[in-house]
Amino acid sequence: MRTPTLLFGILLSVSAAQAQSADPIRIGQPSWFSGELISLILERVIEDNFDVEVERVPGSNGEIYDGMVAEPSTYDIHADSWMPNQIRWVGPGQEAGTIALSGTNYRGVDGMCVPTYVVEDYGISRVEDLISDRGRDIFDINGDGRGDLWVGADGWVSQQVMLAKADGYDLTSQLDTVVMGEAEWQAILFDALAARQPVAFYCYQPHSWFAYDYLTMLEEPPHDPENYTLVSPEDSENWLEESNIASASVIKNVQIAYATRLRDSHPQIATLLSQFGVEAEQMTELIFLAQVKEIGMEFVVEDWVAANQALIQEWVRVAQQS
Repeated sequence: MRTPTLLFGILLSVSAAQAQSADPIRIGQPSWFSGELISLILERVIEDNFDVEVERVPGSNGEIYDGMVAEPSTYDIHADSWMPNQIRWVGPGQEAGTIALSGTNYRGVDGMCVPTYVVEDYGISRVEDLISDRGRDIFDINGDGRGDLWVGADGWVSQQVMLAKADGYDLTSQLDTVVMGEAEWQAILFDALAARQPVAFYCYQPHSWFAYDYLTMLEEPPHDPENYTLVSPEDSENWLEESNIASASVIKNVQIAYATRLRDSHPQIATLLSQFGVEAEQMTELIFLAQVKEIGMEFVVEDWVAANQALIQEWVRVAQQS
């Protein structure tokens, strides 16, 4: 006896629903703007299209990755994994078969920036110009007589890279490195831009800052593996002295990292992650609208989801067939 087509489709849907665990998906939200944006989009896409509860949980890189492999686990997904920066967590997980990466979501570029008027007014276009006669005295933002360089937020791997670069380029002979949260630095940056004051800082794309034409990324020597060694603070107390970075960083593949157990507990979500992707140019625009125009991340994500339903439904179709 042949099963009617409609009934067969219903049975397939029931089987797929039963295969999905009732446990919530815990998305690790890192502390930078693009990580927050991807976390929100993922949460919305999953909740709108799958019968799965989602929890978005802020955390540091170490907390998220460690939580993905812990027993019991506290995280399932790292929403914005910058590779190879985060290889010290992802690599062991891949070798053990406990962590997997989605396809490349977008390309990430980072380095050091100054406002473009600093290039025009002071002739500073290269990293070494920061400590030249025309540069070393103009970047003092706290009035202590020494220049300042924002290197990122505590816990970022890129902050560790920047500290090593500051040593490798001998910037610390004239500049003090400043560690603070991104939102706090952004307020200082916007005040400096409004007053045309010189500032030097870590920068990365995609980011709302590059929606302006006001910033210039400084030239660095091309990436050279012989001049690019980063020792983790978790591996050595003398990590900074043992590190050596005096060349540009490589272009990053920014991906979604997830615990491989999702392939068994939530197979459709694991497949969805392999389809998911937001273009870097869109990321810059969305972060600009949320952070600079003060529309708010949630409203920006809501508009993006509404405008990209055809794309999202294609991701969902593929995931539901898995």
